[in-house]
Amino acid sequence: MTENSDVHTFRERRHFPALLDATIMAAAAAVIAWAGFVAPAVLALVLAGAALQLSVRKIKVPALTRPVALAVVSLSAPVVLLVQYHRGQLRDIPLLAAASALIFLLILGRMTLLVAEQHRIATADTLTGLCTRRAFQERLQALRPGRPVAVILLDIDRFKRVNDAFGHPAGDRVLRVVADRLRDTAGPGVTVCRYGGEEFALLVPGADATRAADLAEHLRQAVGAAALDLGDGILRFVTISAGTALLPADTTDPSELIPLADRALYTAKHAGRDRVVAAGAAPPLSIAEGARPGPTEEWPAPLPRPRRSELEAA
Repeated sequence: MTENSDVHTFRERRHFPALLDATIMAAAAAVIAWAGFVAPAVLALVLAGAALQLSVRKIKVPALTRPVALAVVSLSAPVVLLVQYHRGQLRDIPLLAAASALIFLLILGRMTLLVAEQHRIATADTLTGLCTRRAFQERLQALRPGRPVAVILLDIDRFKRVNDAFGHPAGDRVLRVVADRLRDTAGPGVTVCRYGGEEFALLVPGADATRAADLAEHLRQAVGAAALDLGDGILRFVTISAGTALLPADTTDPSELIPLADRALYTAKHAGRDRVVAAGAAPPLSIAEGARPGPTEEWPAPLPRPRRSELEAA
């Protein structure tokens, strides 16, 4: 998806609630006008126009302004019904009741959109667009017992050097590009999430050892295949390390997949980075038990590998 299409989709998602609010207010205005109350009807139409006028978003108003306005407008229909009833004007009651039902349905749709938007915010990473760690854990726990699945944990090698040398905006660019390459390479049916910081996780349903190893290797190659633009014309290569764990080959407990893949990932880091290690091939190193290098410690000298990134060589 291109940047322009992303912006277009974002604008559509942002503007649709305003359109729905305007529809609710316009429907309420029709109900009020039907009852012969001109002034409230005009007010409702003004509110509807304000909801459609997207520039009003630039005006700083209290957060509860629009919900309160919707509440007032939605209650206008039952009030009109009561007034008409006490006036003895029963001829229009069925039409007014139908209009009231329409308003309530529109409001129900508005609330449904709000719930869906809150769920999207809770399960989507704002920087990369990938699912969050919470969403990944939920999908992992929802796996059917006995179904084969692979977990791949990936970590950008020496990511701290990017932030230190070029600043956090450059680091954000790296995260976004790496996320795009992971998503494009993983393909359909694979859950890709930003697990935390510069770490990513993939959930691959139905994968065996060969499928998991091949996919992890393709991901590693895809990330390191082309230089990344860090801004101001600065191009650098980055690499990733990966660890894989399988169900049921490595464990029969889904909750153990992440720790096993994490141990394999840090084995890959210990062995020189820019490589893939399976959980079955990861020895019980002390680093897998929590004794990981501190900020001033250095890893052992990396083993020979087919490619080194410019960041690492710098």
